[in-house]
Amino acid sequence: MVEAARYLFIIRLGFASGFTSGAFGVGGGVITTPAIRMLLSQSSDIALGTPLPVILPSAIVGGFNYWRAGKIIPRIILYCSLFGLAGTAAGSYTTALIDTRYIMIATSFIIFYLAWRTSVTAMGKDHYKRLETGDARRDWPVWQLALIGSAAGFFSGFLGLGGGVVMIPAFFFILHLELKECLGNSLAIIAILAMPGSLIHAQLSHINWSIALTMMLGVIPGAYLGSMFTLRARNRRVLLLFSCFLFAIGIIFLFKEIQGLV
Repeated sequence: MVEAARYLFIIRLGFASGFTSGAFGVGGGVITTPAIRMLLSQSSDIALGTPLPVILPSAIVGGFNYWRAGKIIPRIILYCSLFGLAGTAAGSYTTALIDTRYIMIATSFIIFYLAWRTSVTAMGKDHYKRLETGDARRDWPVWQLALIGSAAGFFSGFLGLGGGVVMIPAFFFILHLELKECLGNSLAIIAILAMPGSLIHAQLSHINWSIALTMMLGVIPGAYLGSMFTLRARNRRVLLLFSCFLFAIGIIFLFKEIQGLV
């Protein structure tokens, strides 16, 4: 009976992670990693490795809904993924050379800035037209896409920070994509970037497959419902919710690292 309740709890965690992933175009690790570590009492290695295979079905299901709605742009997926894979490898190796605690604190303030910027944009009347229709320009230079992909991959590998937290603001403020295009393309790229990490952590025995497979039972319907919620919602409302989500991530990272320094 106790074991059944535990599995049901893991499914609920998966659903929350999947809904967040589908709704905001992120990997969902911001929920699964601390939950596996603190609520399921697993080691830090298991907490970092187990969410990676869980991200795959979440990103695929959510990304499929955005693709069906015409929000996926293959050129962005191609270049951001290629350079993102290289960035992930570089970031992962850099963790062995630098103390990430102070970098994480600095990153939390960058996230606060992005959250403030998105909230101001959502509430500003001058941006309403772009929020609804997006920018017609689609001839982005390759170096721009490569820079975004590399940065997202590096921060993902270096800080364990979901690439969507970097890509979505970059897509919105630099490439001027329509908001739901930002979310959909982010999910598709996250699915690709999660593959090599899943293989590496599997070889290192950092994945608890019992937890991962159970969590997928909740992740798949969660990602479907989360992406459908966003596709049907107004862009302005989604942007405000995303800014709140960024604030929450920044607070979690900031207090976690400050506690580690005490």
